[in-house]
Amino acid sequence: MSTRVAPQVTRGEITLQPSYFTSSLYVHPLREDISQLIHTFAERYLQGDKEQPFALFKTIWREQGWVWLHFKVFDGRSRERFIGVTLRSFAERTADTEDPIARVVALFGMYTFFSTQPSTSLPPVHSLPHIAIPIDILRTMTTIPDFLTDSTLSPLRPYATHILTKLLDEQIFHILPESSLLAQNPAVLPREVFIRDDVDPATLFGQSSAGEPSDVMGTLATKPPAKKKGRPSKRDKAKKAKDAVVGLDRWLEKSTFAYPDFPIPEPEASTESRTTHTLIAHPPVATRSSYAVQKTELLDKLSLGDTGHPPGDVSNVVARANEAVLTRLRRIDEMAAEKGLEVGGEGGDMTGLSRVDKAVEELREGKSTGGILNLLEGAGSRLGDQAAPPLPTENV
Repeated sequence: MSTRVAPQVTRGEITLQPSYFTSSLYVHPLREDISQLIHTFAERYLQGDKEQPFALFKTIWREQGWVWLHFKVFDGRSRERFIGVTLRSFAERTADTEDPIARVVALFGMYTFFSTQPSTSLPPVHSLPHIAIPIDILRTMTTIPDFLTDSTLSPLRPYATHILTKLLDEQIFHILPESSLLAQNPAVLPREVFIRDDVDPATLFGQSSAGEPSDVMGTLATKPPAKKKGRPSKRDKAKKAKDAVVGLDRWLEKSTFAYPDFPIPEPEASTESRTTHTLIAHPPVATRSSYAVQKTELLDKLSLGDTGHPPGDVSNVVARANEAVLTRLRRIDEMAAEKGLEVGGEGGDMTGLSRVDKAVEELREGKSTGGILNLLEGAGSRLGDQAAPPLPTENV
């Protein structure tokens, strides 16, 4: 059995794996720190400190602790990935879609971080001799001085020109194919996404419980992992069951209605509050009444021929619609049965596919005029042979 290559460390010494620096644990905080560096420089630069822009940048660099970043890791493999990801994050902010000041600060940061790699230490510390960069990003980076012609930004132009000239003359850049070809390793940052136990993965990857986009991860562009093949493990089953219980508890909290405490004359009576579903405590009278009105208007229009059908063809139109709905529900039930699911018979004869089937059968036999349109009046159930109950006029 082969083992994964890992850094060699002595007992009791902690080291960071290379995958840590490509994960969200490092990439997201690093991007936030770069944004803070750009914001601080732009704020102080625009306030009037324009005489020595690069000196101002170095002052902020030291104040925010960037000078100690190279001492974060010393292992060779981890350090190579650490430097590469950091330089790549700076290079991302030099795109022509960024603000000109942000592009200049990102160029300053990339140059400073690369140039301050320790070279005189014992034992020697691993360093990178080149900066890997896609050719399209390099092209946009070399155009930075062209956007610094404004009187406010002109003091930055000679410094940006000098740094670019120095990097190009010393052949620091290791040019890669265009970004669209995903030639960088890893192709997308962050490659590994850390998910806390108290965060719903669906919400984390941009989907809320209602199916709407969420902004929890901000600019996260990573897709959720694909579903694993084969049988689910015991851990997956336990997690799925736990999530289902939590979701059920949340739904019950939202939909449970507590009866108010009325005075009870009997001393032996229980004082605990009774609870029931909110739809039972507060029936949707307005919704049901609106449905009844709209159904009546539909049948009236069909009888008058306002929908393009011949007048008096109400029964045929309603019958065809009932048959189409029943056929569709049967197909859905068959598809669910093929996957081991059950959708048509959970509520017995009073609900589901069986009741719809009975309602359509009543329409065929002439016992009903609406079929599934009369489900609220008891169609397809034991109430179907009785008179339709009147619509409630007030909450029970």
